[in-house]
Amino acid sequence: MSRVRQNRSVAEIRAFRGLRYDETLAGPLGDLICPPYDVIDDADRERLVERSPFNFVRVELPRPDGDPYAAAAATLSGWRQRKVLKPESADAIYVHDHEFAIGKARARRRGVHVALRLHALDEGIVMPHELTFPKAKADRLALLRATRANTSAVFGLYADTRGEVASALDRAIGGGAQRPTAEATVGDERHRLWTIGDRVTIGLVRDALAKRRVYIADGHHRYETALAYLTEHGAAPEDAPVRFTLAYLAALDDPGLRIFGTHRIVRGDGVIEEAIGRFFEASPIDRGAIEDLQPGIVVARDGRYRQLQVRPGADLSAVRPAWRELPVALAEELLLKTARERGVEISYEHDLERAIAAAEQGATAILVRAVDPATLQRVADAGERLPQKTTYFYPKVPAGLVVRALD
Repeated sequence: MSRVRQNRSVAEIRAFRGLRYDETLAGPLGDLICPPYDVIDDADRERLVERSPFNFVRVELPRPDGDPYAAAAATLSGWRQRKVLKPESADAIYVHDHEFAIGKARARRRGVHVALRLHALDEGIVMPHELTFPKAKADRLALLRATRANTSAVFGLYADTRGEVASALDRAIGGGAQRPTAEATVGDERHRLWTIGDRVTIGLVRDALAKRRVYIADGHHRYETALAYLTEHGAAPEDAPVRFTLAYLAALDDPGLRIFGTHRIVRGDGVIEEAIGRFFEASPIDRGAIEDLQPGIVVARDGRYRQLQVRPGADLSAVRPAWRELPVALAEELLLKTARERGVEISYEHDLERAIAAAEQGATAILVRAVDPATLQRVADAGERLPQKTTYFYPKVPAGLVVRALD
């Protein structure tokens, strides 16, 4: 377990002069924003490129040919020079309502885009919950060096049991009745953004958040990249832009907060069957029993579904104590670790139906229950981290809605 240092410092947010699209030059905002880099595949990228010559994917995830980072920097610089992306007239924070469909229902998550002061992850102020991949951090660091901008936000969560932050944000936008600064619709998602420049309101939000830890929900690679970039500029003044990063902060108890499980798709299952026999008892279940994934771990293949329960007396010494009640961590440590060591192909899928479809086409799908916000908070507070790709927060915070330049 990693230790969390006791520290009297508190989370610090600041307003900043965001870069936002001028829709009179660039076109409708819904054609311009894009998902964050890590959920865009090649086909998605091409669709976004075709949607608009100013779609932000050209900066967030440039084509890999040539020098992609120099290309992204040139694109961003060109758009700023042409005023396609314009800086706010004064420092502000940005309240963001994100509406989306969940089945046949609609939900809304409210967050606020701010500049968040960077803290080392062992200081107990900004709390990670998930391990990261070195390759992804190297990619994001190269982009940050080239563009000198936070192109997409770290998604952070905070506890707001007394509703202080929610109340301050709600007052700032008149309960949602105030006209938004910008609006966008992408598929079944709707975005409304309010620019808040009032110093009193900013102060209320700042003071309320200062009493809380910030838990990284999405964007661990972006946050660690920002820390690495800060290390390269270690002599920077305390108020230097490099000491902050772009963050979108939402409440842990926001009714629109949705976390999906990230299922594992394995191609080549001999090692999986071996691990099941060693650590688990497997019971057949019907397809309908996995809809809410109450069993925790289900293995699907060729139309068959098996619920896994840890075998009594199984040796769990290789599993961190904080992980032993978490299905996704048990799956990683007991089912997949050896498979990875043997080079077995493993991919990730957050959509349950697509994971099951893969299992019907010859793969083995390891279906896991989602981690709830309280568990995420408990693990982070204990100084632990969950395996990579444990959580999938939905929907993603788009890139290009607000950009934070470091110059």
